[in-house]
Amino acid sequence: MPSARGTRVSQYTIEGARTVSSEDEELRLRKLHQYNLLDTPKEDAFDRITRLVSALLDVPIATITLVDRDRQWFKSEQGLGVEETPRSQSFCAHTMIGEGPMVVQDASLDARFVDNPLVTGHPAIRFYAGVPLHAADGTSLGALCAIDSSPRHIEPQQLKLLADLANLTMEQFELRLLATLDGLTGAMRRSSFLATAERDMVLAAKKGSPLSCLMIDADNFKSLNDQFGHAVGDEALVAIAKAISDQLRRGDSLGRMGGEEFCVSLPGTELSGALSVAERMREVIAAIRLQTDTGVVSITASFGAAALLSSDSSPSDLIHRADVALYEAKNSGRNRVAA
Repeated sequence: MPSARGTRVSQYTIEGARTVSSEDEELRLRKLHQYNLLDTPKEDAFDRITRLVSALLDVPIATITLVDRDRQWFKSEQGLGVEETPRSQSFCAHTMIGEGPMVVQDASLDARFVDNPLVTGHPAIRFYAGVPLHAADGTSLGALCAIDSSPRHIEPQQLKLLADLANLTMEQFELRLLATLDGLTGAMRRSSFLATAERDMVLAAKKGSPLSCLMIDADNFKSLNDQFGHAVGDEALVAIAKAISDQLRRGDSLGRMGGEEFCVSLPGTELSGALSVAERMREVIAAIRLQTDTGVVSITASFGAAALLSSDSSPSDLIHRADVALYEAKNSGRNRVAA
């Protein structure tokens, strides 16, 4: 199970802190986004945890914090009253790169935080205790933290409780992730993908940014299954999903829509960019070779692309246009990209 990774306290310093390379940070962000938690509605399962932190440690503020590229976003918060703050102001970003809990007894005396707007202004942080939220593979997603506006000390037993609740938080994250993923390919299930695509649309409209969609279908999949068996068919789907995933950026999403059909949401991407991405994916898939009892077999896929229009009222509108383009690609000879 995920671990809060120890209960040693770091007072005024980050015990075990390390320099994080840009490559490691990109991998961390990719992992964070796989959980599909950012910008999701509040949930009672997580609010119960922050209420427990607030009650057990007798603090007015408790948060489940996810550290994104330029912000810290709160999956749950008690007593703070905001959804996010800049990462540059984040105590939890310091906690995240440590090996264990971080405790600051008085932030006004800590050189790292004395000029922090969260210390000099609202909520006037003095005491902070945080435990990293580590995925099963050790990737740091953020922290579970307790905050007070008065300097104070934390007892070892209280810190252990905070670590236990951090473990519980990660267990909830992992269960949620498993529930959203297709068991064979690791892509999102259809319902989870559509919910993600809906959020992508809302954010695109809010920011005035582009959004594109790809529909992908494995060519001649029924014939592959009939000739070589379902085990080879499954192997083909896994290989296709991996080929697609390897071309995705942080924030892109892949869903299995059913059978041999996949869909990709590409936030911040114009149609021309989506076509370039699709072509790269098509080339990688066409290079796949599967070993069967009768020899090596190749696979291909067809792609349809579409971009968000102001008239689109739901993800179904965008996906439908990409599906129409996919139909054109299939009718034009397969193993190609159309828009």
